[in-house]
Amino acid sequence: MPSSKHRGQVRIAGGSLRGRLLEVPPTARPTPVRARETLFDWLAPEVRGAHCLDLFAGAGALGLEALSRGAAHCVFVESGRSAAGMLRRVVDEWQVAGRVERADAAGWLEKCGARKRMDIVFMDPPFGSGLAARCCKLLARNGWLADNCRLYLEAGKRDPLIELPLELEMLREKVVGDVRMTLAGRKRP
Repeated sequence: MPSSKHRGQVRIAGGSLRGRLLEVPPTARPTPVRARETLFDWLAPEVRGAHCLDLFAGAGALGLEALSRGAAHCVFVESGRSAAGMLRRVVDEWQVAGRVERADAAGWLEKCGARKRMDIVFMDPPFGSGLAARCCKLLARNGWLADNCRLYLEAGKRDPLIELPLELEMLREKVVGDVRMTLAGRKRP
């Protein structure tokens, strides 16, 4: 269910795009506004100038929120034709530094190889799908993660904990409503 008073829309919570309404595709489950606010409180020092990757982007709320708060660029990966099309229109209309890839997230990570190491990766796969663990491994193995990266994982609160690659550690975790939020980063030597 969308996290705004407007059915089928979600509101950008902070930054230069604050208050803008984002259309939500019928198949998307946007991150609740309370969870987004918590996440961006956690990420505040890292967002400005960051290169971001929004996997399973749906409406693109996480990546657009990052751009609104000063991220340099975001690549959105979304497999749904309708959702990817809606997101492309938003990126164009809002004139933000983003690129939309219509692709299966795991397949895209496997085939593309890291063109740019990402500072922040948002991952919000369908709950209970098992895709988060697979994508975490691909991100680490294929060189997508910058040295000081932050990886945000969203799961259902009843989903099993995601096993992180060895080079990553959990930094924060919180349950908001039905959502388990996990923030991970590279282990310090």
